[in-house]
Amino acid sequence: MGAQEDSARKKEFQKRTDEDIDSFLARTDFSRSVQPAPAKAPVETRPVKPAEPKKEPAEPLPVRETAEEDQEEAIKAARASRAEREAYQDVAILRKKAHAFGHKAAKLNHKYKANEAKAQKCSAKAVAYREKAAERREKGKDFKERAKEYESELVGAAQGKTELSPESLRTRIAQMERKVAKEDEIARRNESKAAAQSAKAAKFRSKAAKFLEQSRLFESESRRYAKRADNLEKAGI
Repeated sequence: MGAQEDSARKKEFQKRTDEDIDSFLARTDFSRSVQPAPAKAPVETRPVKPAEPKKEPAEPLPVRETAEEDQEEAIKAARASRAEREAYQDVAILRKKAHAFGHKAAKLNHKYKANEAKAQKCSAKAVAYREKAAERREKGKDFKERAKEYESELVGAAQGKTELSPESLRTRIAQMERKVAKEDEIARRNESKAAAQSAKAAKFRSKAAKFLEQSRLFESESRRYAKRADNLEKAGI
């Protein structure tokens, strides 16, 4: 009895299953909507490699070209700054030398002017002494003329033509001769002083000429250094 019941149940389950499949095929066009999937190619199996350790991403390296360009620019700027400072230093040294030579030239020029003034003063004194000597000589000439007059009167006194005695006339002649000698002495003394002043003037003029030459040389050096400094400023600064 149990075997018959199991076979009946199986037949009934198969019948229900076939009916369900037929009803499903009737409702939908299964042949059109569903296409058969393409056959997959057989997958080739390869030997599995051992897993390598993961590498951390490397940090980006700095651009060497940019760093080198910056370094070259820094070097160029440093060189330009050094060249500029050296140029300023050279200009300062040249200016200093120019001023030093200019100062010496001014000092020597002052000495030249002082000696020239002394020479001029001595020349003026010499001229004054010569003028005094000339005046004394003129006075001496006057005394000589008066002495000659007394001599002529003395001749007349000997002949009795004048009231003056010969002794008084001789005395006056002697006085005139003494005055002539005195004026001549003073004139010679003034001429000697004039000669001494002329010698001093010549000495001072010689010194003045030497100082003037040195002053001109230092002025030339000062202008040369100043010109070099100007050219260096125009060229490099």
